[in-house]
Order: sequence, then structure tokens, then C-alpha cells
Amino acid sequence: MSSTKSLAIVTGASRGIGKAIAQEFLHQGINVLGVSRSTPATLESTTDAKFIPCIADVTNPDDLVRILEAAQHTGMSVIALINNAGTLDPISKICDVDLDSWRQSFEVNVVAVVALTQRLLPLLRASKGRVINISSGAAIGAYQGWAAYCASKAALNMVTQSIAMEEPEIVAIALRPGVVDTDMQTVIRSMGQDAMREDQFAKFQALYSEGTLLQPELPARAVVRLALEAPKSMSGMFVSWNSPEIEQLSK
Repeated sequence: MSSTKSLAIVTGASRGIGKAIAQEFLHQGINVLGVSRSTPATLESTTDAKFIPCIADVTNPDDLVRILEAAQHTGMSVIALINNAGTLDPISKICDVDLDSWRQSFEVNVVAVVALTQRLLPLLRASKGRVINISSGAAIGAYQGWAAYCASKAALNMVTQSIAMEEPEIVAIALRPGVVDTDMQTVIRSMGQDAMREDQFAKFQALYSEGTLLQPELPARAVVRLALEAPKSMSGMFVSWNSPEIEQLSK
């Protein structure tokens, strides 16, 4: 398959990890349909690949139709769906949290992933494509004040396993991107102190002050490698961005 006729769909593509993933696809010669609620900054391509912006809210059913139509309109083969859009909100202890904010967390982090994947399944089956869901280490280890985020990312891991079980033509993987220097970290530092446990909050403060937060380009490269090369044997797995399974690809 010619890469110039291949399309990757990336949600949350306007900034952070999503933007870095879109940029890496372009470097690899893969066209990108970049889905975001705001217009992304201009991305540079050293290849013939193109970035196609799609302003959409993944929690809006009408917008999901527009995403599908935009992908079909390109006439390209959809080889990958990267479900990257997500939210940390609410940062709150369970005893204090507003339940509507919990519902919104699951709408963004879980339901929207299922809904968009469902819409795109016919295209992904046709290409024997891959679905990469951006998860978190919080899916397997609780943080005080992050109950909605932890629970929704744990649910996302199970959704990934379910896709892998139900869709034999598709490879589905959940990826832990590590602690990345994005807007989410800014939110943690500015809003997390009251709800988080002191030692957990201090860990994120230290990563920032010591300059040891990951740059988005590192997990982005791992995502794109999986999206282009992950074998069927990896389907359903939850892997870290620097896992041996990813290191072994292309070797």
C-alpha cells in the first residue's frame, strides 16, 4: 500500500501528544486527519503527506458523522485510528466530586472512543488497520483525587481488549505514554494540590522542577511505530511507550 494513499486519524491533534503524533505520521509519509475542538497549529511535513484538519468534538454524535465523512472524502485507506483526546477532570476526592463531572469524564475518555471506533470499523477492517488508545499508568495505579481519570483509563484498557477479541482483522493496543510535558501537567500543578495526596503531588512537582518530564515526541514515535508495524500478537495489550515489544519492532 502506498503511504501517500494512507490516512491516520488522530483525535486531540491540536496540541500535546496528539500534535506530536500527527507530526510523526507526516514525517513517515502518512496523511493525517487531525481531529480537535480547536484549529491546530500548522504542522510541517518533509514528505508529500498532508495534514487535514477536522474541527469536531468527539462527544458530539453529529461530529462523529462528520469525522467519518471527512475520512471517506479523502479517498484514502484509513490504516490507523489514534484515540488520544482525553480529560483529567475532575480532580476531586470521591466524597466531594460532582457526579456530572464524572459522567463527562467517561463520555470523553471511554464512550467517545467506543463511538468513534464503531463508526470507523468498516474502514479499519478493510485496511486491516490498527487502533491505538492512549491510556495511562493511572489505569493500573490509583492517585488520590483522580478517581474519574483512573477509572476511565482502566475502562479504556478493557475496551481495547474487547476490540481485540471482537475484531480479528484489527490490531488494538492501549499505550501508556509516560509523564509527558503537556497541558495536563500544568493542570496538575495548578489545581491538584488540594485533592491529591501530598507525596503524589510532590512527585509531579519534582518532575517539572528537575526537567525530567518526557517530551511529547518520545511517546509519539512509539505510537506511530505501533500504528504502522504492531503485529497481531500484540492486539489487546497495554504497553508503555518504552516497552521491549515496541523496541523490537523493525528489528
